[in-house]
Amino acid sequence: MGNKSAKLSLPENISLNNVTAIVTGANRGIGYGITFALARMGATVILACRSQEGANEAIENLQLEHKSTPRRDGEDELEELKLLFIPLDLSSLRSVYKFTEDVKSLNKPIQLLICNAGIGNASQGYTEDGYERHFQINYLGHCLIALELLSLMNKSGDDIRIVQVSSVAHTFGKLDFDNIQGNKNYSRIHMYGNSKLYQIMFMFSLQQKIAGTNIGILSIHPGVVATEINRNFQDSFLWRNFDNMLKGIGMMKDCKDGANSAIIAAVSPAFKGCSGVYISDGKCIPPSKLSRNVQQQQRLWDYTIGLLKEYLSDDSLKFIEEN
Repeated sequence: MGNKSAKLSLPENISLNNVTAIVTGANRGIGYGITFALARMGATVILACRSQEGANEAIENLQLEHKSTPRRDGEDELEELKLLFIPLDLSSLRSVYKFTEDVKSLNKPIQLLICNAGIGNASQGYTEDGYERHFQINYLGHCLIALELLSLMNKSGDDIRIVQVSSVAHTFGKLDFDNIQGNKNYSRIHMYGNSKLYQIMFMFSLQQKIAGTNIGILSIHPGVVATEINRNFQDSFLWRNFDNMLKGIGMMKDCKDGANSAIIAAVSPAFKGCSGVYISDGKCIPPSKLSRNVQQQQRLWDYTIGLLKEYLSDDSLKFIEEN
């Protein structure tokens, strides 16, 4: 991969004509930007989001944007983007499991899974499954998708990738099993950071399980991006002023620029066969020391599998136990 500290650039002349990609939270923000880029490269993109109405609006806008965007040299000429909606509510493990079954029923290979959807800095609340919302929506639900689709993805080609949209916020995350669900004390900023830490720890654990397969898992920090997550900060005087300052000095990315690191991780030939890579704002760097702690990774893995066993199929359990 050459100089890992060098700024990575978006690859050119990539054709994804025979690729099917899943993007969670595809109807807005960074997910919308990722979806547009992959679909323009020829991929069939499954928009995994909660609302049929929101997905239909996004698909309409994506098609209009596609028709109004000039074709770059080397790009395939597509009359229409290949887009498909499958409902997914990450706050419900039943919905997540149903989503994976719906994907399998398509009888399509799945070469890309982009775990993008999430919430940030939300007030204290719990899902129908009883888990803290950041924990389940940002982390646990995506774990279930990845684990349930591993067997299918492993049969889908020789370059299969899972990309997690994490955050630099993982660096202030903690792994405290006595307060992992925020029952003892709750800080929305820390709960968000914790969930992003768990994603990266899961990456390293899964990397060990899928070694020797065609699947790679990578995590990215997109940079500071103007997404709807920021709205949860608007009751904070300090955050509002910090947010306005970043926008004022041009350090706040728009969603399309924010999608770049995920797109690079998903399609760049430089990452074929790579796993356990963290890309921050376009550069490969080591994630936090805690995220790389093998003993803590194992503890989180065991805890996670314990929570998901009710939903994991025998095939999925067999796959991760044998690898």
